[in-house]
Amino acid sequence: MLKDLINDLKKRLILAGSMTILTLLVFLYLADYESIATGLGILALALLLINGVVLYIRSKAVNKNYTKNVIASLLVLCNVLIAFCTTIFIIADAMFFYPNQDDEAYQKNKQNGMLEEVTIEEDGASLGGWFGKNATGKAPLVIYFGGNGECSARRFDNLETYQIWDTFEGFNFLMVDYPGYGLSAGKPSDNAMFVMAKKVYDYAITREDVDPDHIVVMGYSLGTGVATYLSSQREVSGLILMAPYDEGLSLYNSKMNIFKGPLKLLATNHYDSKKYAEKVTVSPIILASKDDEMIPYSLSVELSKHFQNNPQLITYEGFYHNDFWGKDEVFTKIKAYLQEVAQ
Repeated sequence: MLKDLINDLKKRLILAGSMTILTLLVFLYLADYESIATGLGILALALLLINGVVLYIRSKAVNKNYTKNVIASLLVLCNVLIAFCTTIFIIADAMFFYPNQDDEAYQKNKQNGMLEEVTIEEDGASLGGWFGKNATGKAPLVIYFGGNGECSARRFDNLETYQIWDTFEGFNFLMVDYPGYGLSAGKPSDNAMFVMAKKVYDYAITREDVDPDHIVVMGYSLGTGVATYLSSQREVSGLILMAPYDEGLSLYNSKMNIFKGPLKLLATNHYDSKKYAEKVTVSPIILASKDDEMIPYSLSVELSKHFQNNPQLITYEGFYHNDFWGKDEVFTKIKAYLQEVAQ
């Protein structure tokens, strides 16, 4: 009797384990992110428990093949569904964030007397970035929030290499890396970036070389969500948005059009720029391209409808998402806007 029970238990464990391993293999095939150990451990335990319970119920079912086949089919479906949802939930961050640090650019910046390395310490967390001195005395400031693959070291090196400083004539320039980017501690998320943005602003207005009455917030791509949020929370004199979007859910669906109905819950980074735009009091300039392959032009148009104070929507054609920083017509508009708000 005991021997039969042990043999029956072994069979169920083998079946449950086999199904778990199969599902994990599917998960590994679909997943493409760095830290998978925790996710795999939780998924394995959950699947082993579910498979064991369902297989036990199946063994106790009435002795009819179709009943057992139905239960087995439901088990397979359950495994696939759990693996799919878990995979999408975990790789959702990978769709948004590409943390990096450019050591070569960092070393070049340290030799540039025009640049000052910035470190913001608060609550045991360290944020790192750069401050570009492009004016004398107490001057206006641009606080910049970059795209999902940008780091401050590379952005400042590019400003120097491609001689873009003239665009920001009379303005100092500040970019601090998102949590997990560059030398900043932490992990990137919409909430972590929002908290960081307010810390950067609060730090900026304490500097003797910053005019707190003339702070312009600028965002590109993913950073437009952070820039819009900060402009809704702090006093700013201007807002520049390059290739913006209306909300994070739209970005998810532009990459993988499945985040609908209950699957919306898997979209963990909301970046609800539409909501924040309604609280922005300044008139922003929005620069968008109809040929942007990363952030659809329609998302920029939708966002523009939610600003209350006469937003300027500048539409371009013929260049792609990564071309904004290389277009003279974009810099011309930005420079004109900055000179206007500096008055």
